[in-house]
Amino acid sequence: MATLYELTGKYHQLLDLAEDTDPTLFSDTMDSITDAIEDKAVGYAKVRKEIVGDINKIDDELKILKIRKKSLVRSQEHLETTLGNAMAELGIDKIKTPLVTVKVAKTPKYDVNVNKDELPASYYRQKEEPDKPRIKEDLKNGKEIKGATLIVTPSMRFS
Repeated sequence: MATLYELTGKYHQLLDLAEDTDPTLFSDTMDSITDAIEDKAVGYAKVRKEIVGDINKIDDELKILKIRKKSLVRSQEHLETTLGNAMAELGIDKIKTPLVTVKVAKTPKYDVNVNKDELPASYYRQKEEPDKPRIKEDLKNGKEIKGATLIVTPSMRFS
């Protein structure tokens, strides 16, 4: 049986490879760990816990970045609209300086304000997509459906 130091090293290496773009390398490292199944389960659970923590941190950062991006896009649009309106008011089509050239486009930018309560149904898109919950239920009940198969995978619980 491996020593605690060796176990830590193996599972630490596994954690390092979790972000690797080559899934074969991660899988090969998992296969190279020859500990007893109980030790392996404990090691895998610890690695999984670290990965879940990293996923949560990334999700939090993504939320912050999305908010920041939305704010920057609004600021950019406000700058463009304000400058465009000022140039239109003054009858200026083009401003050219050594650093930048700004032109008013020949084709105006359009946006649409929609009141969903009053909009006719003909202006809504109809998206066709499979009804997966219904398909899954029918497949579980033994019905054969062309073009659909039920995939059964073990569901893991860690505590």
